This record gives sequence, structure tokens and C-alpha cells, in this order.
Amino acid sequence: MQESTWAGIVDSRQRAGNALVLPFVIVHSTVLVVLAFGGDALGDSSVQLAVAAGAIIASLWCVMQWDGVFVDWAALIQDAPEGVASGAYGRGIAKAPIGMLRVIGPVFTGVLVVVELLAIY
Repeated sequence: MQESTWAGIVDSRQRAGNALVLPFVIVHSTVLVVLAFGGDALGDSSVQLAVAAGAIIASLWCVMQWDGVFVDWAALIQDAPEGVASGAYGRGIAKAPIGMLRVIGPVFTGVLVVVELLAIY
């Protein structure tokens, strides 16, 4: 693979990963605001269900998308052109703990959602 093609794919996947951060933060910040200021509205089971469903669905979407980014990143590390792989950057990304990141992301998100659900119900 040519370096320019590889760099373009890396840039594309990096942008895809970065694009997930804002929706994740907005969803969980919104849940926090609803929990903090929802008051009596959270006593209604339909409101509880809507907030819980929103948090769960958005979290699953972000986790699945991020996992795809990590899978692609692992493949891109293996396909790094010789000019990149032999440099300091290439040696650094070759040591990236992709497997650990693929586990930590869903675990962190799962704990966050469980805590939110406990606060909702």
C-alpha cells in the first residue's frame, strides 16, 4: 500500500473516532442534566424508559463504532508502509494496546450506563 493511501485511511478512521466523542458526551451530559433537574418528571415510568433507552442505545452505537475504529486501526498498524513502520511513529503505534482499548471502552461505557440506570430507577 502506498504511504499516501495508508495516511488517507488513517486520517479517515481517526476522524471517524473523533466524531464519536461529541455525541457520547452530549448524550451522557443530557442524562446527567435530566437526573439533576428532572425532579418529579423522573417519577413517570415513560420518562424513565425514554431516558434509559436513549442512554443505552447511544452508548451501544458509540461502543460499536469505536470498536470498528480499533479493528481498522489494528489492521492499519499491520499494513503500515515500510517508510512509516521503520520510523519512530511506526514503532510507537506498533506497541499500541488495541486489545486492551477494545475491552476498556465497553467496560467503561457499561459501568457509566449502569450507574445512570441506577440513578434513573
